[in-house]
This record gives sequence, C-alpha cells and structure tokens, in this order.
Amino acid sequence: MRLELENLESDGTFARTYAPDELSLQEQDLRLIGPAEVRGRARRKGGEVEVGGSLKAKFETPCARCLKPVAVPISSDFSERFVKAVSWRSEELHELNREDLDLAVFDGEAIDLDQLVREEILLAIPSQVLCREDCKGLCAVCGVDRNLTSCECEPQQVDSRWEELKDLRF
Repeated sequence: MRLELENLESDGTFARTYAPDELSLQEQDLRLIGPAEVRGRARRKGGEVEVGGSLKAKFETPCARCLKPVAVPISSDFSERFVKAVSWRSEELHELNREDLDLAVFDGEAIDLDQLVREEILLAIPSQVLCREDCKGLCAVCGVDRNLTSCECEPQQVDSRWEELKDLRF
C-alpha cells in the first residue's frame, strides 16, 4: 500500500490490515499466521513527513533450541521521519546525529507503507524465540528431541588445544 500524501484524511490518519499471505517478510524461517494490523498518523512538518503508529501481528518461527514451530504475538509502536531523496543527494557530506536514526527517504509523493510495516515487524521480533523457557533442545550427536526422550549419547570431546582456556579467570 502506498500512502499518498495528498490523499490523506484531513487528520492524517491511516489504517490497514494485512492478510498473512499479503505481506512477504522475505525470511525463510518466519511467517505471519494472523492478520497484521497497522494504524497510524502521517503529517508534514516542513520538508519532512512524520509517520507514527502502532502495529499488531502474530508470526510463527522455529524454536531456537528444538526447531518446533512457535507462535509469537508482537505489538509495537513506531515512529519514522521521511525526507525527499533529492534533499539528501544535494549534500555531499552529512553527519548523522542521534535524531537521524529514524530517518528514511521517499520520492516526495508517497510512502511505501508495506516496506515500513515489514521493517517494523522484523525489528519487533525477539532475537531468540523458545517454545518454553526450559527447552532442552536437540541432541548434538543423534538429533533426538531431548524434551521428548533422552538418549545415551556421550558429550562430544573438546579439542585438547582448547583445554587450557578452561583455567583462565578474569
């Protein structure tokens, strides 16, 4: 969805619900399993456009230890500022400040809301998702799920060249 700046509501609000198959996250281990809802407001401020709002979605990803699918809901607020790409090209050197970290460029007419939502979902996802806090994971030797059964595999031997590092104290 393109957010056309001249066609915005008078108060600048927008809302969109994406079906799970409508928004590609371009991550092979991650997929939406419910609708992604985005609501927000866009307003012009000088040569910039400020876009802020909230996002709710539910996605599925493998557990980091046992690889079982885990459904995770996310809820996130976002704020982004957009400037015309032309204004940044005219400056040869531009030092980024802290307030420039939420700055993006656009063509001056419309903002790609799909791209913004995709980025916000990827930023809201936890770095490590577990099916449960005490997940034992898979056996490194035979691959059995240690949450379901135990195995008799011996722990792998550590390379003897690294044995001396166990005695290091910081």
